[in-house]
Amino acid sequence: MAQLLDSWLRVAPDDGLPDKALFDPLDHPKLLPRMWIYELMPDRSDFVCRLSGEEIRHVWGQTNKGMTLSRLSSPQHFRPGHRRWLYCVTAPAVLLGRSIEQERFVVHRLSLPFTDSTGRRYLIGASRYDFDHIDPYADRDPFRYSQYAVAVRAVDLIRSARDQEDDGQAASSSRTWAAQASPRA
Repeated sequence: MAQLLDSWLRVAPDDGLPDKALFDPLDHPKLLPRMWIYELMPDRSDFVCRLSGEEIRHVWGQTNKGMTLSRLSSPQHFRPGHRRWLYCVTAPAVLLGRSIEQERFVVHRLSLPFTDSTGRRYLIGASRYDFDHIDPYADRDPFRYSQYAVAVRAVDLIRSARDQEDDGQAASSSRTWAAQASPRA
């Protein structure tokens, strides 16, 4: 996922969103089975899956391609997920999140905002599934749903990476950005 964030930083303009045409998922062959692309619907009411990797299909037992977030999520989980993704594409912000799904596994997600030449908004990201670490409260409350995300405004992340490059330092990546508190996040 660090390479995915680094790729996003390379194509991101100083302000605004990077153009999806500058990003090729095939540049990340090892991550491709875990990658996904969702497009924000024109009325902003939902997101539609445009790409879903094979590992995601295997974990969920179906392909998500062509399905809406509202159809993939339970009603109580759709609203917070939709708000989080809407913030990601409109702020814009980069999200690093974790949730417990189906009370069986933990999923870590990196969500990156993009646009295209017509102004449509997209989230491109990757999910890493962890079947070994489940919510420590599961024994007390097996129906507990746990989700959190860290958001950094895209312009702050891009500016930080460019400032480091100008100073001769390595570009900020997912290994460092989450640890650096953004004053405007």
